[in-house]
Amino acid sequence: MSRELLVSRVGGQTWAALRESGVSVELYVEPSAEGPHAGRILKARVAKILPGMQSAFLDIGEERGGFLHNDDLWLPGDPPRVGRSADGQRTRVAPPIQDRLKVGRDLLVQVSRESMRQKGARVTCFITLADRLLVLAPHAAQRSVSRRIREADERERLEEILGRLPGPEVGFVARTAAHGAQEEPLRAAAEALLAEWRRVSAAAEGAPVPSVVHGESDLLTRLLRDLPADGADRIVVDSEELRQQALTYLEGADTRLVAHVSLHAGDEPLLEAEGLSRELSRVLRPRVWLKSGGHVVFEETEALVSIDVNTGKFLGKRNLEETALKTNLEAAGEITRQLRLRDLGGIIVIDFIDMESQENRQQVIETLEIALRPDRARTRVVGLSDLGLLQLTRQRRRPSLAAAMTRRCPGCSGQGRVRNARTVATDVLLELKRRAAADRRREVVVRAGEDVLAAIREGLDETLGPVRLVEDSTLPPDRYESE
Repeated sequence: MSRELLVSRVGGQTWAALRESGVSVELYVEPSAEGPHAGRILKARVAKILPGMQSAFLDIGEERGGFLHNDDLWLPGDPPRVGRSADGQRTRVAPPIQDRLKVGRDLLVQVSRESMRQKGARVTCFITLADRLLVLAPHAAQRSVSRRIREADERERLEEILGRLPGPEVGFVARTAAHGAQEEPLRAAAEALLAEWRRVSAAAEGAPVPSVVHGESDLLTRLLRDLPADGADRIVVDSEELRQQALTYLEGADTRLVAHVSLHAGDEPLLEAEGLSRELSRVLRPRVWLKSGGHVVFEETEALVSIDVNTGKFLGKRNLEETALKTNLEAAGEITRQLRLRDLGGIIVIDFIDMESQENRQQVIETLEIALRPDRARTRVVGLSDLGLLQLTRQRRRPSLAAAMTRRCPGCSGQGRVRNARTVATDVLLELKRRAAADRRREVVVRAGEDVLAAIREGLDETLGPVRLVEDSTLPPDRYESE
């Protein structure tokens, strides 16, 4: 399977796509610098303890406090986490949180899930640091191998190497990219992660409360770090700065991929040339059409994501059962792709078209499970309910792509969503690039609302030619005009 990573920076914001066999399976937009983003390590203070929920709220410098459950609490002197038993049960039952914590105590925590809608960020004391080969868990005891490495001989080989790595008091996980890696690079990765942890610990000692002690890597570095073991056939970026950044990281992390990095050529912006602008627009639409004529409707709510499968224009050739099976099988593949594209997580309920045959139902479930295997987020298919609804869960660390690209509509009391100012500004900057490539001397006049104009100004530079920005409060917040 061929794989390519496309990364573009427009107006100071990074956009990216991961493609497999020519089809986009993951889309990304780098969040703003503000906010408790997943992976950040914070120095926080206990603000409130909730014995009835066995949890606490922490002051993390945001309007809403960070949520810490007792299962995620680790204090100096506690034994290291040893994971779960074979039957999935916790191997250690922690004392009640009210006996362990007092209001006003400072803790070093990591954001495990970003704030979403009315929920604040979730944090944990079980911090992890990752590079391309290993994950370091300073407060864990076990050393294990990624479940995605299935060969018994390779797992045993890596487990033996992990047992010889430095830092006997900490835990390590060999990532999928460690498949086939020799002991020397794994040892170097372990030493680098241990040094990074020492720097984080030292920085936390004198840090004010609340504050960010260690920030997560930028989007390009994270994507390169998290590529599958066999990497990517093409890594295309659209600026020399991004190219140098990619080369610098890969020269230390995976030299095999250095030759695969290239700079986008041509006057047309990368987002336009590769069709990513159209794909980003499509993920904001609830309806996705299937090749057969059926369609799937996605609706993201506060509690869950609901997905509805319909035959639409597809009438079938023989009978209803055959029509339902064909539509459901096609929908299963498209749904798994859309879950990754839209980065939907949490509880997901799929209303497939009703089928009478138990064999056909099982075939749809198996098709869905197979299609979910390449997904790097943890997923679990619960099965069909008595009402014929299929339930699954998907790991969620941050808001969906639509949530990152839109905001609540101010014109309908928050009942709908519109593209936010940064997303609209990206469209404007792409248009300015196209016009500048055709005629750099001609002035372009852009009319938009105040927020959109402010976002455009952040990305303007001399390569875009003369641009005049005119505020027009009569335009909707997600629209602009150019002439």
